[in-house]
Amino acid sequence: MKILRFKRVARTTVIVSSVLAVLAACANDTSPTYSLPDQVGFNFRWSAESGVGLTSDAAIIARAYVESAFISYRTGENNDVWPTPNKYSYPGYDRAVPKSPVHDMQIVGMSMSGLEPPGTRTVGTFYAHLLELKKDESAQPQTAQANPLEWQATMCVWVDALDIKSEPSGDPKTDTAAFNDRYHPFVNAGSPSQNPGTGRTVRLTLQQPPTGKQIRLSAGEGPARYPTTNVFGEWKIIDAKMTLSGTDSPEKPNVCTNRPDNPVPPELRNRDYHTESDVPAPTLDQYPGWPASN
Repeated sequence: MKILRFKRVARTTVIVSSVLAVLAACANDTSPTYSLPDQVGFNFRWSAESGVGLTSDAAIIARAYVESAFISYRTGENNDVWPTPNKYSYPGYDRAVPKSPVHDMQIVGMSMSGLEPPGTRTVGTFYAHLLELKKDESAQPQTAQANPLEWQATMCVWVDALDIKSEPSGDPKTDTAAFNDRYHPFVNAGSPSQNPGTGRTVRLTLQQPPTGKQIRLSAGEGPARYPTTNVFGEWKIIDAKMTLSGTDSPEKPNVCTNRPDNPVPPELRNRDYHTESDVPAPTLDQYPGWPASN
């Protein structure tokens, strides 16, 4: 009897242990809690040069960085020029970006900085185009573990097809004609010389995870507007530069100036921020999007 009792207990122990393991796994696989605030009402719509995939490993990281940087910038305190991580940054963004800001990582000429009332909502479509994605052959490591592989990404971004809308605060000192509960083109009212229609060039240096670490954490496409889980993993953004119109140089040319393949509808280009409307710029579906959360 003792032997039979021992066998039953052992079997029961195995069953209970298995159940607990399953429950623990389920507990760790909880539904993601990350979401965007209502003030982010626009979608990102990507395209790419022929032969450049939007869902390759490095492309997913480049897209996630650009999207999260702009969201972080738009939801940051006082419209800071740095795309500093905050609670609305994509999961993992805070660990992927450099800890201290670099001058060339400023995002300027893409806000109504200092003029927007709190809660200003941005709607419409943020267009982006992946021009080039390549391994940095000049920085090939001696050992992948000690010095992981690096990638260079070059992209064009356009904000012409974005609109902003703010409700009047009731304070005549802060309320302006640009914020009267109607839609206004998203351009930099503080610096009219910045031409929004020429596009901006973004250059990234991405560092791949070391050998033995997981490279891909997302399919990089789907029906969701944003990723609800960490897609960066152990990828790092080593350097990021944005070249604005009128500020390019031989070292950092704005290769996105007046491109013939500009995806922004012609009627939305070069709008003056004083132009107001009751109808917002169209918010197209995100592309290629992100996987839906479980």
